[in-house]
Amino acid sequence: MKNSEFTRVVVINFISAFIIALVACLFLDSFDLMKVMYVANIFGVYFLVVYGIDMLVQSGQIPNDYRRFMIAIIFICVFDVIFLYLVPFVFGGHVFSSVNYLSMNLDGIEMNFIFNARFYLTLFAILMLYFNYKLYKMRQE
Repeated sequence: MKNSEFTRVVVINFISAFIIALVACLFLDSFDLMKVMYVANIFGVYFLVVYGIDMLVQSGQIPNDYRRFMIAIIFICVFDVIFLYLVPFVFGGHVFSSVNYLSMNLDGIEMNFIFNARFYLTLFAILMLYFNYKLYKMRQE
């Protein structure tokens, strides 16, 4: 593929990933689960990072080495930033306002953890990088 085809494939993957994420958001909205709208991000990120990058590796556009992970990190960051701005614009202002707390007391030391949308998006990004690593190992064998 030429450079223009690479750009076209990346743009089509981004658009497809956003469509998948927005459909997941509509599904969550139909069941009145607006407080967990960030879960829809995992579907779009999976399609973009795992399926899209694997397709680019198979076509020979991206070598199956550290560049695969660098591109995955860039794609995840761009997708998450756009997702964080696009979803509240489409579905209303306070979709990512819910916060979960975990409080633990270990030997008199109190630990409080805050699980907000950014925490979950980071968790999903780490999960997708792990899936990319598994595909990387499969392609090397």
